Amino acid sequence: MLLQDDIKENILDVAQSIFRKYGFKKTTMDEIAKAARKGKSTLYYYFKSKEEIFAAVIEKEGNYMQNELMRIVT
Repeated sequence: MLLQDDIKENILDVAQSIFRKYGFKKTTMDEIAKAARKGKSTLYYYFKSKEEIFAAVIEKEGNYMQNELMRIVT
């Protein structure tokens, strides 16, 4: 399970970078797969669509920001 979590996290990290660089519209699953050094089928194993990857990236970033704010105020 740990390896699968690592793969998923890697995909999200790479996707986040590509979304920041090109924006949602211009980012493709092919670009994410190539940058993550994974096959497109691997991306689709973990995520149903580019929209789902984007939502997961936004959720991850939101969680990070929430944790940082909690760390600052406590």
